[in-house]
Amino acid sequence: MPAGVAGSGLRLTADVVGAIAADGFLLVDGDDFRMDAACATALEEFTRTWRDLPPDRYLPDGASYRRRRHARFLLDTDGGRLRRVPGAGYFQTATVNPLVGGIVRRFDPFSDEQADNLFMHSIIRCNAELFAACSRTVPTTWEIDAHQIRVTAGAGTVGRPSPEGRHRDGFDFIALHHVARRNVTGGRTEIFDNDGVLLARRVLCDRLDSVYADDARVLHDVTPVALGPDGPDGHRDMLLMSFTARGGK
Repeated sequence: MPAGVAGSGLRLTADVVGAIAADGFLLVDGDDFRMDAACATALEEFTRTWRDLPPDRYLPDGASYRRRRHARFLLDTDGGRLRRVPGAGYFQTATVNPLVGGIVRRFDPFSDEQADNLFMHSIIRCNAELFAACSRTVPTTWEIDAHQIRVTAGAGTVGRPSPEGRHRDGFDFIALHHVARRNVTGGRTEIFDNDGVLLARRVLCDRLDSVYADDARVLHDVTPVALGPDGPDGHRDMLLMSFTARGGK
């Protein structure tokens, strides 16, 4: 398969497939994404929807530094039908998420506008094609959980992008896409092997700087974000996606 893969209106030029085969992950520059004008416009529209994310009600000790929406999609690999699953909750085992695993969390859902956004569909299809080339099985359907997350910081308070610490998400593959950051410091992404050896670290700064990974082969973490010097508040925005192969052989 060639290094680049494409979704409708969007193409990724980095050799993610080769890197995952060799190392289990790749840190991707936002400039490695190419998109047509319609997709770029849709990305601008989608980015603005981080402004009204509702609070994540599942943070421990009543913390309020994370805001979030969730949606689940199913993508048929034969024919490419993409559909949203209404009312889907989000479940992780207590093994992979000791902090809040073992329960079904029900976050506020994507709006229809967000779920139907052209960029959102394009990045789902692009990532699904990429992970199909990495997968040890050929699924009939990809189950995709997508999360819009904003982590905030204020005077005297930090935000924890990864409150569960060094972890895996418990799915087949993950794609973590940076959307924006404003007036924060920190937020360094770190990748570890399963023995805890640090493999890579980087602060995702530009739009669509991303992490692609085989979730079983590596662990990831993000350091807290603290308020920067340019105002009373700040934030870090991410689009997180997990892919689970369903059916197939």
